[in-house]
Amino acid sequence: MIVRFLLEKEDNKKVKPQSLDNEGRYLGFHNAGDWTLGLTLGPILLGVTGSIVSVIFFGVWFYSQFTSTPEDFPFWFVLPAIGFNLFFLNFSPILARYILPKREVYFDRQNQTVNFTWSVDNAEKNEHGHSTFPFSDIEAFYAKANHSQGHGVTHAMYIAHKDYENHHGAFSEIRVKDNPQNPNYCKYTWERVVRFMDLSKRLVDSPEIEPFRHLDPITRDFDKQNNRPEKYWRLMSYKQMKQIEEELDDDIYRFNFDGAITNPKRWANKEITKPWDKWPIDESLNKPDNTPYWKRLMKTLAMQIIAGV
Repeated sequence: MIVRFLLEKEDNKKVKPQSLDNEGRYLGFHNAGDWTLGLTLGPILLGVTGSIVSVIFFGVWFYSQFTSTPEDFPFWFVLPAIGFNLFFLNFSPILARYILPKREVYFDRQNQTVNFTWSVDNAEKNEHGHSTFPFSDIEAFYAKANHSQGHGVTHAMYIAHKDYENHHGAFSEIRVKDNPQNPNYCKYTWERVVRFMDLSKRLVDSPEIEPFRHLDPITRDFDKQNNRPEKYWRLMSYKQMKQIEEELDDDIYRFNFDGAITNPKRWANKEITKPWDKWPIDESLNKPDNTPYWKRLMKTLAMQIIAGV
């Protein structure tokens, strides 16, 4: 965990406005078709498989101790499996941050551009050296995905340059919900992008953007005028956040996006400008975890040894 501690210490540094970590300016999406996902998720699956096989070997060894031909403890397999999980646990942050190429498409609110971290034909470069295009040159669509994820047909969202023939590579599948059987999640994701890029409106009030709101002038002014609590989401319990997320997910699932386009007045909902009023922090859900420290420690160690996470 030394590596993870050092990286978290680095994350605590103040974010510069021009940094790609500034989520008040940049909205990024990982390329869902990226091959590097296999290099990060694959070792976790290998670790879990190794742990399951280790348990089986341990059971066979334990049973053999009560027979006439006891087996030797399978150190040759169990120790390498545990070592692999512990190594990957500490190495994965370095792998994801510094070694693997960052395959991402991100929207720049300030410059009104869409940027690809990979090479695109006939593309200009932005200040970070990435392929960049005006936001107006990009279109979005969704389609039934080829991968069913084991539970029926799912939908995937895609963005592409309107003149893709001359800008080959300006295309990406954007990951939406883990189970996007309803295409509304694709439509909602694009609405989120459009809202983010609208300079006439402040940033949406959401947990991941909260630490960066002061870096966006429009949002900063709104927060000051409305006395928005600086750490509203960060002081809320995770349990209450999940309840709010489920409530909003239900709205997304049932919302008539197509009807909203043809008849916006009928389907318009009043915008939640002050979530701190709509969802006051429920202190009853914000109680400290009284689980004994040794139990929480054993749970963490078990996850590290078994799955490397």
